[in-house]
Amino acid sequence: MIRHAILAAAVAALAGPALAQGPTPLRATPDVHLRSTPETVLRGSISATRPPVLRITSGQTVRIDTVSHGGLTDDPVAYFAQAGISADEVLQDVKDIAAVSSGEGWRGHVLTGPIYVEGAEPGDMLEIRIIDLEHRVPYGVNSPGTGGVAPGLLTEQVQKILKFDLERKVALFSPEIEVPLGPFLGIMAVAPDPAIGTVGSRAPGIFGGNMDLKRLTVGSTLYLPVLNPGALFYTGDAHAAQGDGEVSGNAIEASLTGTLQFIVHKGKGAEMPAPFAEDAENYYVMGLDEDLDNAMRKSVENTVAFLQSHAGIPKADAYSISSIAVDFAVAEAVDGVEIIYGTVPKKLFLKTVPYWAD
Repeated sequence: MIRHAILAAAVAALAGPALAQGPTPLRATPDVHLRSTPETVLRGSISATRPPVLRITSGQTVRIDTVSHGGLTDDPVAYFAQAGISADEVLQDVKDIAAVSSGEGWRGHVLTGPIYVEGAEPGDMLEIRIIDLEHRVPYGVNSPGTGGVAPGLLTEQVQKILKFDLERKVALFSPEIEVPLGPFLGIMAVAPDPAIGTVGSRAPGIFGGNMDLKRLTVGSTLYLPVLNPGALFYTGDAHAAQGDGEVSGNAIEASLTGTLQFIVHKGKGAEMPAPFAEDAENYYVMGLDEDLDNAMRKSVENTVAFLQSHAGIPKADAYSISSIAVDFAVAEAVDGVEIIYGTVPKKLFLKTVPYWAD
């Protein structure tokens, strides 16, 4: 109850009454498995009007397959054969989705959903616990090109297929370089404001979306405001590894299966200034804006407000703590709306706060 009261204060304009209910028990065993098929995925957009592909209740856990857009060409078998990957090693999901969209070209991220959470209403808050992330195949794609934060640095797009050593948890970038794997779901979103209806999957927003926040790995929690009945949750754009900033415009794009638990908190999302996250060690306070300077300012303002609410300290003290003990980093700077996040260490606070308590 203490933890949820703190989080409610942090995300609901960092003020307001404590949640009435106590902690929701962790449910690590999935209640249902949602597969990625042509019928259960949407490409390039997040929609408030698409019919749900699954209905669940608050507290349930879902194992969700995702398919990466990396290598999802008109002929993915031929694409991956360039790296010696056989047809049998290409996901059937990828082949099926490619067959449906053959000839239409690249159409954006592949998102599984939406999932309708019973009882979720506008003004509520949706808690998403990342219980597990599994690699579906031992390879991924990185394709730097003429965009990113340094447009013109390259004159053409380069397609690089990277194989993984899953036992050692590294991507084999070259004979001299191995990149540690750090899987996470680049897009987790609820459907946008119904007055908007549908948004492209590239730019993040208050609904979440393409946040590319690498901290949202196994053991972390994301909080989003509910904007439509049922929340209508989507996920995809899975990454095997990424640096803060995602400066070339993409990470190691890979297909993952995520096991997520969904919990509805009534009336706690109406005043959320931005998505919010945490794990056992830190809180992550975000600021979003088309201008990176403004995103930084918003992240600092949200962090100050969070510290005021959490620790009961004056604004000046919260600003001091933000400067002397909080690290600010760029989650991503390439998707139209940029994200800065402040990492607030939980060890700053002498009172312990249960995390994922039974």
